[in-house]
Amino acid sequence: MRVIVDGVGLYFDVEGAGLVAEGEVMQERPALVLLHGGPGADHSLFKPEFSAMIDAAQVVYLDQRGSGRSDRGDPSTWTWQRWADDVAEFCALVGLRRVVLVGTSSGGLVGMVCAARFPELVAGLVLDSTLGAPTSLAESLEVFERRGGVVAREAAARFLGGDTSAEAASAWREHALPLYGGADGGDMQVRRARARINEDVQDHFRQGGCGPVEVAPFAASIGCPTLVLAGRDDPVSPAVGAQRLADGLTGVAVRVELLDGVGHGVFRQAPQRAFDLLRGFLQNDVSLA
Repeated sequence: MRVIVDGVGLYFDVEGAGLVAEGEVMQERPALVLLHGGPGADHSLFKPEFSAMIDAAQVVYLDQRGSGRSDRGDPSTWTWQRWADDVAEFCALVGLRRVVLVGTSSGGLVGMVCAARFPELVAGLVLDSTLGAPTSLAESLEVFERRGGVVAREAAARFLGGDTSAEAASAWREHALPLYGGADGGDMQVRRARARINEDVQDHFRQGGCGPVEVAPFAASIGCPTLVLAGRDDPVSPAVGAQRLADGLTGVAVRVELLDGVGHGVFRQAPQRAFDLLRGFLQNDVSLA
């Protein structure tokens, strides 16, 4: 399905009912709006795992502008703020009045910006391996080296440091990208093969075109309950940043969960543990009123 937001067609998919019959009433279930990472990847990274949540929530998959099956739009609009505004306008168009935003990697940053800009919309935030958690390149490189040795560290240092050459990209794909997975490896190759990834968006991000990734300037405007999930083996968004992020969200109740043996993408690599935590969060912390 598609809707038009600010002149751009956005693709979305839905699993599960928003209202379910329980005795004499129709019970409202929370809507989970899933925000993929990349930036420039697509919603397929959440499938098939999130189908497990349809007994507790309505699951809404959204391809951000420039990504997946959504229209590209003008590259100048590939920013955290515009993506966050798109989420709010999308929700208004499809009639979602209170939602829980679930953001993975860069999608977590989009979710935080949206929560800060539209507090009346966002009932809760779930941040999985999120971008924007305060960490340094050195801390990322330490995890790359611990997981993949010096060759992985050097490949990551070149690519993350801004080397745009074909050689640097090849070394990144061979030595660093596989380490997105946890201690037992991952299925990133399969997931990337089925995803529609816009490399132009990723290049735009690497050149700083999406905007700053610092959360501190707007952290005080985030007022909803927040669940932060992080893998201890994540070289991209190191786990040390999760607690720093929580400490910076001074106006909200924040729960941080660090998972052993998990890399970048907790819901993909440890779905049972992650969904147990998500269910508890929805039941105990989120209010749709």
